[in-house]
Amino acid sequence: MLARHALRRERTAAALLVSVSLCVSLAHGASPEERASARQQLNLARESKKRGQLAEACQHLQEVERLDPKLPTLLELAECTEELGKPVEAQALWISARDRAKHDEKPQSRARAEERLAAIEKRIAHLTLQLAAGTPAGAQVLRDDVALEPASLGRATPTNTGEHLIVVKLAGHEDAKYPLKLADGDNQSLSIAAGPVTASPVAPPPAPLLAPAALPLATPKSAPAPAPPRAPSSSGWWSTPRKIGVIAGSVGVAGIAGGTVHCLTSDSGKADARLALGGVSLAAGGVLLLSGIVLLASASSDDAAQHAKLRIAPTLVVAQSTAILGAAGAF
Repeated sequence: MLARHALRRERTAAALLVSVSLCVSLAHGASPEERASARQQLNLARESKKRGQLAEACQHLQEVERLDPKLPTLLELAECTEELGKPVEAQALWISARDRAKHDEKPQSRARAEERLAAIEKRIAHLTLQLAAGTPAGAQVLRDDVALEPASLGRATPTNTGEHLIVVKLAGHEDAKYPLKLADGDNQSLSIAAGPVTASPVAPPPAPLLAPAALPLATPKSAPAPAPPRAPSSSGWWSTPRKIGVIAGSVGVAGIAGGTVHCLTSDSGKADARLALGGVSLAAGGVLLLSGIVLLASASSDDAAQHAKLRIAPTLVVAQSTAILGAAGAF
């Protein structure tokens, strides 16, 4: 009984609101520009309806009613809305058309509106949404993406036929979705609740602390390894440069001695061959002696002092007509 009274109050309030808005539109009248626009919109509405585009046709009719409100337009809009499958909205339009027909003293239009109202009341479905006990406060209920007032929960609400989606939203919970389908004249009740608690994301385990890299232990610097003992030269003191130097020096000494003898035995009064040969021998011997000394000085040897044994003694060889000064010794 209480539900019926509430439903009647809702219908009366909706009809009153539509009637007031229409009366206001009638009071101010339409300008010539508005009437021209209204005729254009009416033509577009009828063309859309011929193509089967009811939603577009209803939108054009709403614009006609806003620009130049007239009873025939209102009746056509109510019929279009009913055909679109929105009996709740069509009911309010038929109520407004009935009241306007009564005001304009149009009994036929009024009878038509009342007939359509009686038929629509049988088509309108009623849905009761009830939050389950224990649902936390703050839950929001949406029907077809439209938020419902908390006062409308727990009571039968006129609802259009067809498919609907009820969604319960609550902070910290997953959305709970309830699809349903209503047929003409259905009266359904649905208990709804918030979805499960949203699982909090698991925090990843803290990264392990990296141990400081072990520094290599400082090792005491070892003394440099002693150089391997130098192998004695296979030739000892008698290296090739020394041998050449000794031979060159010996020949040089012999050349100097021979040149000296030739110079001494020559005739001092005149220049003869012996004197010339002596000069050449002295010069060549001096060059060879100097070369031998250079070779001996430049050649290295670790134990030169131990092996250097050079004994040279001048030797005079006298022949029948020639005296030769040479060198002899032990190496």
